[in-house]
Formats: sequence, structure tokens, C-alpha cells
Amino acid sequence: MADSTALSRLILETKAMKLTLLPDLGGSVGGLSYKTQDILRPFARTADESPLQTGGFPLFPFSGRISEGRFVWNGHAVSLAPNFLPEPHAIHGQAWHAAWQVAEHGSDHARLVFDYRPGDWPWAYRAEQYFTLRDDGLDLTLRLTNHGEDSMPAGLGWHPYFPRMDARVTVPVDRVWTSDEGMIPNRLDVPAAGADVSEWRVVDELDLDNAFTVSDRLSCIEWPSRNLRVEMVSDAVLGHMVIYTPKGQDFFCVEPVSHAPDAVNSQHPAELTGLHSLAPGETLSARISLTIREA
Repeated sequence: MADSTALSRLILETKAMKLTLLPDLGGSVGGLSYKTQDILRPFARTADESPLQTGGFPLFPFSGRISEGRFVWNGHAVSLAPNFLPEPHAIHGQAWHAAWQVAEHGSDHARLVFDYRPGDWPWAYRAEQYFTLRDDGLDLTLRLTNHGEDSMPAGLGWHPYFPRMDARVTVPVDRVWTSDEGMIPNRLDVPAAGADVSEWRVVDELDLDNAFTVSDRLSCIEWPSRNLRVEMVSDAVLGHMVIYTPKGQDFFCVEPVSHAPDAVNSQHPAELTGLHSLAPGETLSARISLTIREA
């Protein structure tokens, strides 16, 4: 049976899989395991709890950074408060800083909902996550609905943290967003040899914090010492992948997202950046599936 506690910890299980959800902590994942082996980084409680310490969290209604939190949409200037100090930028939207509601759940599935009322982001919206466990993996559907009165810029994504160990990865990267200076990339280039993960690469040999376009839906992660592989398939709407492999850490991230960093300020067309415009009442949705294979 699924179990929730006063700490809003919701546990879903199948015979082989276990998923812990933390609705109050940004709708985050507290852990995902296969036959007791961690597939996502387990959450360890601290005095200063943050979604950045979890196994993953949702990105709504945009992913990545918006330069200094400012952009103009349909002639209206928008200014967002910085939410990742000391950086001056706005990052990943509002949903990861908010408490989510458990709209429904069973032993192997749950739907989490976050309703945003207009603030510095001037559009009301609903964000949803629908988790379904299989005996060999997890399906996650993300949904974003514009509840405002005007069209709004829209994007979504997921920010999972994988345990590093001896992991290696292959992601069908096509091009990488780069910049001449600062943290806001605005140019598409062919990945340099050190950033090309289209063939198997050992995570410990990478030093990446980059957004890529991808040419295919399948990315793979494996841990040879554990004889485990994760096959991650993302819907075509998630046409970008952020790869983060910080040196000296025990985790890394492979993040399916719908658009380029700072897409609302980009001079590139939406067909390239992946930015969506949602009309009132319109919904953007995407699915991510993780399938676990034993070598």
C-alpha cells in the first residue's frame, strides 16, 4: 500500500521498485530504487532541506535560467525575483519552491498538483506530475496548463539526480548551447570532443554543465559495478537535455527539458529553442520513462 506521513512522504511500491515522493518539498522525488539499489540519489534529511538535495524535482513553467529574471512577452515586461542567490537570475520557475498537493494515489501510482496564482510571473497555471511504477521502471508524465487570461511562454522538464559511482552515459546529443561569457548560453555549436556524449563516456571523466539539443529520444546510463542500466526515453517535446557532472560530487544529472536556457529572450526561433506559447486553457504535456535493465 502507498503510505503518506505527517512529513508528506508518499511511498509507492511494486515487487521490484520503490518510489518515495516529497510533495511538500517542491514535488520532489525522495528516492527511487530497484531491488533495493538506488536508481536516483536518496534524500537525506538536513536542517536546511532543499529540492537540490533530493533525487529529482520538476521544472515548471520554464527550465534553466532567465537572464536577470527579465523578459518581454507580447509587449508586456516581466521581472522575476532571483530564486537561486547569489545569482541575479531566475531559474526553473516557481513549482520547485512550492508545496504540492497529492490529488490521487494508489499503491503504484500518484498524481501531484501545484496551482500557481499570479505573482511576479503574471499567469495562473496548473502543474501536474503523474508517476506510475512498473516492475522494471518508472513512467512520469508532466503537464502544464495555462489558467491565465492571455497566452504565456511555457516549458517544462525534470531534474533527476543519479548516483555517480562508476557510472557511464550515452546521450544522443546533437548540438550544445554555448556563450562567450556569463552563464546564459545563446549560440548553438557542435559539441567539442570533451562535451560529446553521443558515445559512451565515463561520468568521472566529464566536466559538464551544458544544455544540448538531442537527435533521438533514448539516453542510457549504466553502472558496470552494479550490472545495472537505465534506459531513459523522453517524448519529442523534450528536445533538449541538460547534463551536469560536477567534479568531486557523488551525483550527476541528465535532465530532459523542453527548451533552451533563456529561451524567452532568445533571438532564435521557437522551432529551435523549443519555447512554447500556451493559449488560455491550453496544456503542454510530456512523458519520461525509465526502464531498468540487469546486465
